[in-house]
Amino acid sequence: MKAMVADGPGGPEVLRLEDMGKQGHGRGELLVRVVACGLNPVDYKIRQGYFSQGRAYPAIYGFDVCGEVEAAGMGAAFAPGDEVYYYADLTKQGAYAEYHVVDSAIVDYKPENLTPVEAASLPLAGVTAIQALFGKARLQPMERILIVGAAGGVGSLATQIAAWRGAQVIGVCSGPNMEYVRRLGAEQVVDYTSANLAEEISRITRGEGVHVALDLIGGESFANCVECLGQEGRLVFLNAFSNWEKRLMETMNKARPKNLAIFCEMAKNSGEDMRMLSFLARKGFVKPQVKQVIELIETPEAHRRLETMHGRGKIVIDMSKG
Repeated sequence: MKAMVADGPGGPEVLRLEDMGKQGHGRGELLVRVVACGLNPVDYKIRQGYFSQGRAYPAIYGFDVCGEVEAAGMGAAFAPGDEVYYYADLTKQGAYAEYHVVDSAIVDYKPENLTPVEAASLPLAGVTAIQALFGKARLQPMERILIVGAAGGVGSLATQIAAWRGAQVIGVCSGPNMEYVRRLGAEQVVDYTSANLAEEISRITRGEGVHVALDLIGGESFANCVECLGQEGRLVFLNAFSNWEKRLMETMNKARPKNLAIFCEMAKNSGEDMRMLSFLARKGFVKPQVKQVIELIETPEAHRRLETMHGRGKIVIDMSKG
């Protein structure tokens, strides 16, 4: 099979096209013919060396998958010919390839109303949003939620899902993306480049603050979210800190008097959450946001763009191209 592989951590230049044998599948596993594979920021972070301990090389990345079951192991809940999609295990081989092996427990049927490219843009970001909003934050109808990074991959889906839940969504993004975030379902949108976020949220909420904050940016954004939360609010953050120890301590000292609940989020593979995502997609509550469709050979250049991308839309590999 053709696959985009890397012989070790590094920049986009380590990615190369290779002919290699298909992986074997075992009990409960599926051999999937990959039709489309979505790219995510975690792809280039893993390529750079994140999660590299114990990783087998040559390594294949790419963890948002849509395809057709080629073969099913004993006990698998799917059959050859089924169209499926899923968020693959980040610690195992990915799907920048013509075939991929996956545990059937984390797979769901592709929603009939989505193309393979659209479906491949959803799983990782969608599962992350579902687990952050409901598994961690326990978001309830009519609660106010602040989503920082609302135009991004996870943010755009979190905004749609929170709106479906009946929450009052306040999205934070740059000026050019404000109308886009409103269309996703945000009732209020704040341009972080021109407004003091804490002051703007105080104005919008009449000094009460938000019940939930979802921080998809990290760093100074984490401190801003603490300022924006009301008493006993919940904060979920999904990005890492870099050289920020002193500021983090100051921020946590501000969080304590508010009695905030603060959660770290790293999405887990979950068939149950995939089924919830499928329900939302079939009903039209979640709409895929695809920015660009590429060929497999274009993956290294797509990684370069991914490292500098800011804002909306996903890049998806269409395996039928090229």
